[in-house]
Amino acid sequence: MKKLILMGLLLAVVGIMATGCSSCKSENKKQDTENEAYHDYDGVVQDFTAGTAKIQAMHRQTMFSLVGGDYEWRNSRIIFNDTVTTDNIDDIHITDINDVFCYWNDGMWVQYICSNVKNGLQIPFPINDVWIEDDDLNDQPMELSAEDALQRLKEWNGILPKAKFITLRLPVGPKPCNPQWVFGDVYDVLFIDAVTGDITDSNPAF
Repeated sequence: MKKLILMGLLLAVVGIMATGCSSCKSENKKQDTENEAYHDYDGVVQDFTAGTAKIQAMHRQTMFSLVGGDYEWRNSRIIFNDTVTTDNIDDIHITDINDVFCYWNDGMWVQYICSNVKNGLQIPFPINDVWIEDDDLNDQPMELSAEDALQRLKEWNGILPKAKFITLRLPVGPKPCNPQWVFGDVYDVLFIDAVTGDITDSNPAF
């Protein structure tokens, strides 16, 4: 009789443990699914005919859907199919648009990149290739799209830096300035004012 009671108790304990483990797995799976919402999104767009401004707006809406309005839009990189020159500028087309966002989560800054050729990606802070300080682009005045900035480069009479992309940034410095389309690199660069269209080879924030 004692053996039967002991066996019954043992089976009851095993049953409770199994139920608990199943519940843990279910809870872990739920948490993983919730976390994945911050790593991937289904807004991949291959067609760029809508224009860069519309796609940037879609990326910003993606961030609003993920974390609400409490995020910063740090920069937007427009990647071309080839190095831009005065000879081929009319044939240049866009191959990807990467928008970089930051938001505060559990006591730390999180960076998120919305891209058009792959799912959105959360990455460690900071981004290594940010070579000038960037301020938040949200609520900043902007008149020139990437397409407009290319047109300004076409009309400009100077020598173009070698670059396959152009980046929208709001430089931080002692002088206030408008958002800038930055074309080139830290050694050879042009700044195109995203409001006035003015072009300069020096950072307007300094």
